[in-house]
Amino acid sequence: MTGAGASQNRRPPRLNHKKSRAGCQRCKARRVKCDEAKPACGGCNRHNVPCVYVVNESPRTGSNEASLSPHTTLPIDQLQPSFKVAVNQVPTPPTINDPVATDDLLDLPETRQRRLLELRLWHNYVTVISVPFQPSSSTAILPQIWNNHMPQIAMRHDNLLYIIYALSATSLLRNAPEDAELLTAQRVYLSLALRDQQKALAQFHTQAEEADALCFTSILMTMNAFGSLQERVRHPYHPPTDMLRLGIGACAVYEEALKSARKFPSSKIVTFIENQPFFCSIPRMFDEEHRGPFVGILGPKNAHGVYEDSELWNTDVRQAYEYTLSYIGTMYTAVLNEENLHQICTRIAAFALFVPKKFVDMVEELRPRALVVLAHFFALATKGSAHWWVGQTPMREVQGLRRIVPLEWQRHMRWPLVMSGLEPV
Repeated sequence: MTGAGASQNRRPPRLNHKKSRAGCQRCKARRVKCDEAKPACGGCNRHNVPCVYVVNESPRTGSNEASLSPHTTLPIDQLQPSFKVAVNQVPTPPTINDPVATDDLLDLPETRQRRLLELRLWHNYVTVISVPFQPSSSTAILPQIWNNHMPQIAMRHDNLLYIIYALSATSLLRNAPEDAELLTAQRVYLSLALRDQQKALAQFHTQAEEADALCFTSILMTMNAFGSLQERVRHPYHPPTDMLRLGIGACAVYEEALKSARKFPSSKIVTFIENQPFFCSIPRMFDEEHRGPFVGILGPKNAHGVYEDSELWNTDVRQAYEYTLSYIGTMYTAVLNEENLHQICTRIAAFALFVPKKFVDMVEELRPRALVVLAHFFALATKGSAHWWVGQTPMREVQGLRRIVPLEWQRHMRWPLVMSGLEPV
């Protein structure tokens, strides 16, 4: 998928949506209208997820009802204890898909605890996250970008600074999943990063560093989205479509900013992509040759070269499957060629950036073929499990997909299960 074809299949960044100030946290985070049903609203009930309503413990003057003003400003050390949360079931840890509603946040005031928390998050970034996976002479510039250039840009651009904090909190939560301060920081800084990314896009003046900040923020958002899947509840199982949709929106921002960045020789994002095989292969990534190993998922064609399965007679549907399988095919080739961990993880993170919107729609509809294709992606993603933000997530997602794929499609799950190590060869 290249050029106009790629753009048509991707969702643009969501900037204006209906809001419900009295709605639940999930609907606010997703920016959809909440029907405010109790104990669980219609949207949460339909997706079988916890429904959370947040109220302030201090009632408004002249009213017996408690509420949280959209203009309330709270220090980060007060966010957790200042809320009374009512849930209709045991709440799950907040993730990339469940940020704090941005309507409820303004700039966080300075406190000593906030400074110490941000120092902790920054230290984790420079000592853990920015450490190169397998440096080599061909990628010697990448550690410089991660360790030096990206932090310098973040000091002047809050969208990048806040997503670094959110990603660092996600990293630290791997070893401290019950840490309330980190859980709050993960949600707060993600929300602030999303807010400031939108502001930066609206005020974009096509300067090199602005473009770099927008692009790097988009990339880190996809890493954070994948990393946040590790602790999500998978019983009952629902495919992680929120993560994929965030990637589609991030891709629209990334591509727009990259066009401007290419005009400046000093651009760090251009240097970043020109020194990685994955980005250099993008123009031919969606060619037919790459999906060869997986064409069996699409089924046979008749004598006229038309797929026999009527689902594929729709052009948009067929292309969404073909493009996605081509991308997965490039991942498979990379695994066979024993690409290093850094490059494999780049391909894993970029899947959410380049997957067609129509494919995500079909996953959300639980179409069997779409679920099988997604299982193949996660099976290959297990090859990046040595890195913290990938971890055991791919294997667990394959297990979950196995449970919901219909019996008549289970034969197509054999390869993902073997590739994930869940079944013997």
